Amino acid sequence: MARAGAVAWLSAHPTGIQRIEGLGTALNEEVFADRLWRYAEQAAEGEPPSFNDYGRAIAGHFWCDLFAEIADVLDRGAKLLARVPEGLKEAVLEHEDAKEWGPVRTELTGEALNLLWQCAQKVLGADPKSAALYLRILAILICPDPGAHPRVARGCLRPLAADTLREHLGVDIKPEWLWPDPS
Repeated sequence: MARAGAVAWLSAHPTGIQRIEGLGTALNEEVFADRLWRYAEQAAEGEPPSFNDYGRAIAGHFWCDLFAEIADVLDRGAKLLARVPEGLKEAVLEHEDAKEWGPVRTELTGEALNLLWQCAQKVLGADPKSAALYLRILAILICPDPGAHPRVARGCLRPLAADTLREHLGVDIKPEWLWPDPS
C-alpha cells in the first residue's frame, strides 16, 4: 500500500520523479556499473571478486539499508540547519556595533537573517528534508519487502505514511503501530 501511495504521490509531483530518476541514473552509472565494482576489485585480496560474489554482497537489503540511513542522517542535518538562523543572529548581535542598533534594527536583523538563510538554501540546494524524502521513496520502491524490513519500515515507511503519503494512501494508518520502535 505504501508503494502504491508513493507512486500516487510521485504522479502528482513531477519534480520528485525527475529527482529520483536522476539519482537512480547517477547511481547506476557512477556506483553500480563503475566505481563500486572497481573498488571491490582493488579491495579484494588474491583474486578479484566474481560478478556473482559482487552480486551476492549487494543483494537483498543492502541499498535500501543505505538509503534509509542516509535519510535519517539528513533529517538530523535538517534539524541542525534549522538552527542556523538563530546562530547567525546570535553571532551578529554579539558584534560590538550591534549594541548601538536599537530594538527595530535588531528585530529587522533577525528576520533578514531568516530570509537570507532561506534564499541561500534554495540557491545552494541545501534542502536535506527533500533529499531525505526522495531517498525514502527510492528505498521503499527498491526494497524487496519494505514492510518486513525493520530499518526501512521504521526509517522510511513510518515517516512517509505519517506525513507525505498520508493523503495518497486512501486509508488512515497508524505507522507507529505498524512499525514500532524496538523495545
